[in-house]
Amino acid sequence: MTSAGMRVRLAWGAIAAQVLFTLGWLILGVTEGYGYSAISDDISDLSSLTAHAAGVFLVVCGVSGALTIAFAIWALRPALAISGRRTPISAWLVAASLPALDSLSDAFFRLDCRAADAGCTASVASASWHGTVHVIAGTVAGLATIAAPFALSYRMRRLEDWRDLARPALVFGGVVVVGVLAYGALQASGGGGWTQRLLAVTVCSGILVLAVRVLRLARVASVPAA
Repeated sequence: MTSAGMRVRLAWGAIAAQVLFTLGWLILGVTEGYGYSAISDDISDLSSLTAHAAGVFLVVCGVSGALTIAFAIWALRPALAISGRRTPISAWLVAASLPALDSLSDAFFRLDCRAADAGCTASVASASWHGTVHVIAGTVAGLATIAAPFALSYRMRRLEDWRDLARPALVFGGVVVVGVLAYGALQASGGGGWTQRLLAVTVCSGILVLAVRVLRLARVASVPAA
């Protein structure tokens, strides 16, 4: 079982990770240039082989993804544990979500080109083995992101310290589903960039809420009983 002090550090790490990732795509999306548009192009294009500031974004993705995974496994998972019951799958889904698994995988498995590059279609961008893995990891992470709020809500209802977040988690899950559908519907028409960014902010906000709650619970647990 992770100590309360370690859970505090991991929660702060998760908070820093969401801020780092958001600032990363926000700043680099503006400065990338060379035809790249934050309105229509995906965040993942910033880490592609042809991106002009890919090195910086690879570090951003690797660090933020690793910190989020560490938080989910070693801080959120024990915080959601119930004595005598199996390990909460909800924490593992968070570890496999877009801000976690997908961000980390983007640092290693890169697309071959940006959509803004001449002749770069979806099939061309994922033609290499690492481009294919990039797409697979993104799909797995997307499914985990959709499922995580509903699994979290189910678990939260059974824990006094989390029960107040159970219903909001269900609403949050609905918002995520709508965001994913909107991204899929608008991607072909050139609106995928901004819908993906709204979805990214939404999902990262969800991680922040979980981290703040874990932080509070860990601090309470670290106070010696009178």
